Amino acid sequence: MVPRFPVTAYPLARMILLLALLLPTGCGWCAKSYEERILLVGDSWAQGIWVTRAWEQPFKDAGLEHIRWAGETTSIGGRKASDFVKPEYQEKIRGELDRHPNVDTVHLIIGGNDVLGRIRDTNVFTAWTEEQRMKEWQSIAADIRTICRFLLDFPQVRHVVIAGYDYLNVETIRRILPLVDQGKNWDFGGMTQAQVNQCFIEVERLKMDLAREMDGVEYVHNLGLNQHVFNQPEGAPAPGDPPDFTPFPGGDPSMPMPDACFDQVEFAGQRFPGDGVHPNLATHQRMIARAVKLYYIPWYGSEAGKKAQAEAAAKP
Repeated sequence: MVPRFPVTAYPLARMILLLALLLPTGCGWCAKSYEERILLVGDSWAQGIWVTRAWEQPFKDAGLEHIRWAGETTSIGGRKASDFVKPEYQEKIRGELDRHPNVDTVHLIIGGNDVLGRIRDTNVFTAWTEEQRMKEWQSIAADIRTICRFLLDFPQVRHVVIAGYDYLNVETIRRILPLVDQGKNWDFGGMTQAQVNQCFIEVERLKMDLAREMDGVEYVHNLGLNQHVFNQPEGAPAPGDPPDFTPFPGGDPSMPMPDACFDQVEFAGQRFPGDGVHPNLATHQRMIARAVKLYYIPWYGSEAGKKAQAEAAAKP
């Protein structure tokens, strides 16, 4: 989500690991038994996953290390759902699918910038009516629906997994983003953490409903996941699983993700507990592990899952 990560948000060790992965040292992970099956599409949350290869450990832990991801040109910081309905971005998706004909699932993280672009300097609970607010959120959901339809029109794509967001940290955003983002106003029009959370809850609910309505589309409910893991606040409930996703949302909807979910950054001579928007590697891994448990193990990991996958591939 906008703005893109400051360089200092990536610890040196992570960058060294990334370089080691990219260097051609025999390329053991290029073996023929390994293939790209999942395409990553989305904004800077997707970009953070791509740059850090955050899927690798959760997939290895699940015995799915043979499943690789693609997404170099479709994981783009700052992008909105309204971007991926445009031909230039759809061509990026088409190019990735052409290069990776074995991809049959798309992991989609999108919509956050569409929300932030509307609320970063506006209190939408006072400036808008409830009807107007819902109309804005529905327009975002309509774009995500269009993206899902576009993806599922490719014969090779059997599944689209919409991965939801967790709560941002409004106070941290107010402190650091005006410094990073060229002096833009990030005061949310004075909205509270609970009000900003509510904006995301309303959009995530529409994404959840969309997944329920569309064949081939699934949803990962992440709201409150990290509060629950860190027990901050105490007793924060885990987000609900499909099919009913109860409780929705999870966690305490008046609170942010814990600071431990972000990497500390230094900017303009100040130290911040992250930027309030972009999770660290461990947090991305935690959310991917949830998707692994809910969907990727059943599809790719069990004999029943493999049989279902083969049957789906055999359909005309």
